[in-house]
Amino acid sequence: MTTTQIGGPAADPLQEQMDAAERLARLMTGEDDERFLLVFESLVNVMDGVRASEREDPRGHVRSVLVQNARPHLARTRSTLRAAPTRATVAGSGESIYSDPIFLENAKRLISDRERVVGGIPTLEYQDCVAIGSPDQWCCTGTLVSPNVVLTAGHCFGPCSSRVFIGPDVAKPEDGKVIDVAKAYQHPDYNSNPVGNDLTVLILTEHATVTPRAIAQDSMLEGAVTVRLAGYGNTDVFSSGGYGIRRMVDVPLASDDPRYGADVTREFVAGAPFLDRDSCNGDSGGPAYVRADGSWHLVGATSRATASTVRPCGDGGIYTRVSVFEDWIRSIPGANWN
Repeated sequence: MTTTQIGGPAADPLQEQMDAAERLARLMTGEDDERFLLVFESLVNVMDGVRASEREDPRGHVRSVLVQNARPHLARTRSTLRAAPTRATVAGSGESIYSDPIFLENAKRLISDRERVVGGIPTLEYQDCVAIGSPDQWCCTGTLVSPNVVLTAGHCFGPCSSRVFIGPDVAKPEDGKVIDVAKAYQHPDYNSNPVGNDLTVLILTEHATVTPRAIAQDSMLEGAVTVRLAGYGNTDVFSSGGYGIRRMVDVPLASDDPRYGADVTREFVAGAPFLDRDSCNGDSGGPAYVRADGSWHLVGATSRATASTVRPCGDGGIYTRVSVFEDWIRSIPGANWN
């Protein structure tokens, strides 16, 4: 990912490539939105791979992960242009969000939004987004929702729930603060197969000095086009590395069709970003924010990939609706809500 850190309004350093890919993809696909999005995504990833390679080594001797993956992206573009195959044909699944009309419409609107973030930009904002780990490593993400309460995924309960790091980079502890967890509470109805009620509440041994994040109301997700994700997780679709830096990215919302694997009464589905940089391993439990009334609110906690995913990351995700569980969260003993 880009190493540009920002502390102010969101700014996408890939805007020039995005604009070029949009124009070319539309010329290649006409008015077919599904084909357009597939070609657009492939072109953006190839462009980004070339950009990364040039930055690493102007002579082209060193190839980044994205450059190594350029060939399958180009192959997918060629396949997409033959007889208008769907993402399901390309990805090998009939349940893909790439045929979802709500996702396609929201994706188009995200492309035209000049304040959106698609490149997974390291950020000094969202200090309520914290890293979570065991005594000797970091492994999940969470959100500070009160001075001494952090919300994370149910599947992060256990060894990976003994401490939190508040700061932009776990490799630079001097720029943040580590706080131990006094007690962890996994949701009593958590289920691992199939995954459900995927939340854990952590009570900290001391109060954090950063501002907690307000939990979104149910109505705030209605009519939203995108959510903003934050987390410390791995940075490529094969989950090969990159954990430790807090990043943010915007992703389009999909419909509540249950075929994507979500319990629509307790979860929602959001698609992948246009670059192959989605919520990934290490982002588990991290925040999905929705903007309402001029500020960002916590609407979801990262849970897992959609039922149609064919890669570890990058094919869309399922997020636990935090508001559904707010009464349980507030009932945890030891929490300070003042």
